[in-house]
Amino acid sequence: MKKVILSLITLLAATTLATAQMRPTIKVEAGANFSNMTGKANGETNDGDILTGYRVGAGVEFAISDGFYINPGLYFLSRGTKATVELPKMTDYAMKVVSSTWLHNVEVPVHVGYRVAVAPDMAVSIQAGPWFSYGFLGKVSQKTSVTGEGKIADAAREMAKAADDAVNKGENNPYKTDPKVLKPFDLGLGLQAAFEYRQFGVNLGFEYGLLNTSAFDEVKVNNMNFYVGLGYRF
Repeated sequence: MKKVILSLITLLAATTLATAQMRPTIKVEAGANFSNMTGKANGETNDGDILTGYRVGAGVEFAISDGFYINPGLYFLSRGTKATVELPKMTDYAMKVVSSTWLHNVEVPVHVGYRVAVAPDMAVSIQAGPWFSYGFLGKVSQKTSVTGEGKIADAAREMAKAADDAVNKGENNPYKTDPKVLKPFDLGLGLQAAFEYRQFGVNLGFEYGLLNTSAFDEVKVNNMNFYVGLGYRF
């Protein structure tokens, strides 16, 4: 892993030097981000459900040669996961717990891409490369539903509400809880394809985190997400 990190840092430094004298094109982009967190604890894989969020930002494109370009950028996006647990049904009631983990990140991707014209005013492009991110804000929310009638079911609802309030109204930033749950730094690899018409573009991409962002040694967590967005090139 140290070799991978060193290689990515070297690539970023080389990119910065190589682009110093290139003519830039500015790109802005906004769209939806569909994320999940793959987890492993005690040898068992525990994946949650996809969480829908946002991805907005801008990049600077530097032409290298015919069709090839380098595209560093700065983006703000949400990552996270959703987990649904249905507890064993009791005689008088049933209980379901839905928890969502929202992570707000700032991300710096450095991609190398290639663009080819397919018709007048139309082109397709594909780009790939490393990304670096930092989580600056996070939130865990929980909602418990209880179905059933009678005093026992009513008591279960009261206990569920108290448990939800403890999570939702307490310190629920996983980057700052004590003990801390997640590490804020991450890096990974990304791939993006785009269809472009004049200055407009439709982008589709995928990202996977290479670092274990769990703060606990016995738990492994990796970020992954795919996104779709609209872009404009100046």
